[in-house]
Amino acid sequence: MGEPLLVLVVIALGTYAMRAAFLVTARARPPAALARMLPNVGPAVLAAITLPALLAPRGHITPTDTVPALVAAAVAALVWRRTRSLPLALFAGLGLSLLARAVLP
Repeated sequence: MGEPLLVLVVIALGTYAMRAAFLVTARARPPAALARMLPNVGPAVLAAITLPALLAPRGHITPTDTVPALVAAAVAALVWRRTRSLPLALFAGLGLSLLARAVLP
């Protein structure tokens, strides 16, 4: 019981230290190398969250799980590209995903 608590305390301290480091070393502008990379952080984080969920929705890659997710994502992307309506694209992808899961064994 003590080891998981120790891990959580270490993680909390590490997180606090990383945040405090930015406050202690605050500048008006970040270094040039960091400023060039910052616009790519958001898309990289989104890809890191989304791709594993699409490729291995239940933790491993299987055709019955992966194919419906990929097809639904592709349809959602196409609908969004055509209509520029995010709600419509999300509902189209969700509907196709549910339909594909019902049809596939």
